Amino acid sequence: MLAVHLAGCASTGLPSQAELGAGAKAVVLLRVQCTIEGGRPYEPFGFSMVDDNVSFSLGSFETGGEPRQTGMLRFLSPESRRAGWTYLVLPHGMHYLVVSPPRRTDVFTFDAMMKRAPRFRIEVPAHAQLVYAGTLRIAGESDWLLTGGRIMKSIRGDETRIVNEQALARQLAAGYFPGLGDLQTVLMRHHEGPVILRSPLP
Repeated sequence: MLAVHLAGCASTGLPSQAELGAGAKAVVLLRVQCTIEGGRPYEPFGFSMVDDNVSFSLGSFETGGEPRQTGMLRFLSPESRRAGWTYLVLPHGMHYLVVSPPRRTDVFTFDAMMKRAPRFRIEVPAHAQLVYAGTLRIAGESDWLLTGGRIMKSIRGDETRIVNEQALARQLAAGYFPGLGDLQTVLMRHHEGPVILRSPLP
């Protein structure tokens, strides 16, 4: 029922044909589900801002593999955002996603944290237009905010899991991207070791 409800909502922030570059790029769907102390649910995208409850940085062939913040995260609708769905528009090839809490420290401390943050490899096949990269289940530690509520301060990388919710992703994609063809499921993978630079994929 969740997928049907989300797909039926008014979509916002869909990419334009020009942004997709006449097939040179693909829409990459992914979902984030978070828990904090005691297994309590924690909304990853509560503010729809650059430094949201969970932040993304991306490295690729173009950046030499070095992660850079993606800027404003993108969502299909307010309802899909609250359910943890977001999307990226990526060239075909290999990309490295770093998931981190929002920055609340000086740049040097944040850079050191980024080196320890979980990293995932996303592969966008040549000619793909619509890809589901998986659902990230993240557990973390949090602090109280002076204004009330909690904010994530660290992610327990060893407890991060990649889950396949392909059926849900297919229903969501059919509602928002009916013109992009079949959804391809290429689950992201935990990445450790040297960065492999290859773009586009053969």
